Amino acid sequence: MNATVSAWAALERQQQAGPASLRWPAELGTVVLAIDSEKGGVGKSSLASGLIAVMAAAGHEVLAIDLDPRATLTAELDAVSTDAEALGVNDLLWEPPDADPEELPELRGLAEQALRPAGPKWGSVQVLAAERALAHREADTSTPNLEHRLALALDGVAKRFRLVVIDLPPRAGGRLVGAGLLAATHVIFPGTLDEDGLVGVQDARRTASRLARTHPGTLNQVGVLRTIVEPRTRLGEFSDTTYLKSFDDVVDVVIPKRVVRREARTACVPITTAPGRDAQDLITAYTLVLNTLATIAEGR
Repeated sequence: MNATVSAWAALERQQQAGPASLRWPAELGTVVLAIDSEKGGVGKSSLASGLIAVMAAAGHEVLAIDLDPRATLTAELDAVSTDAEALGVNDLLWEPPDADPEELPELRGLAEQALRPAGPKWGSVQVLAAERALAHREADTSTPNLEHRLALALDGVAKRFRLVVIDLPPRAGGRLVGAGLLAATHVIFPGTLDEDGLVGVQDARRTASRLARTHPGTLNQVGVLRTIVEPRTRLGEFSDTTYLKSFDDVVDVVIPKRVVRREARTACVPITTAPGRDAQDLITAYTLVLNTLATIAEGR
């Protein structure tokens, strides 16, 4: 265990040594990243908003897709609408069972009609927002090809953005998870350094692997990411050892636990606008995750 602890400590020190520069090649096409764990509370939405914030701060066009009915990411991006007519993800995934197919809108590219801007602090970020009604899609047996609808709705729309981030719900292999994974080009698995985090990653990877068997070559796995990492404890050290033994693609980045992260979420502002060393630690970590993603997306 000592070697593992030393490696972990060295990784933390390296990240805290100074800010990292975002490397996102101009020739890189649209990357659609799903963030997946089948356990809640492991930092999926926090990771999504952090990656979005860093990309937007660098001047890139970003699309956020919230597939969690709790709408945590939608709220943080200040994209909750009081307009009852405003469209969201649920409208893309659902068809009224008694509707005349001839009167329904063309699904391909329909996401364009549901885009809404994030709050003014977020720059050039667009959102496909979640709402509580989205939870009904898990048991929806009347909407045809529900898992494929998001990918079709994004056809021709996603290419406007450099990065699309899909925040998946902590649902074990549900229909919303399937819709998100089928729309994604890449998936990353965040996990806290405890038993829940480990199980969430293991289950999510099984779901992604099952999908890959029926849709080969459509989804690339970025790896496992240690998130909400607290100051070093014996439990954390033991769990980190377990992660490194269980997975051969643990990303060489640690997302630290910082109070400023919750403060930014509560204020509905990007972490890139927060002052102080703790915020910079998080910005550096998110930047390094994006650099890892870009490298994998380039095929290197």
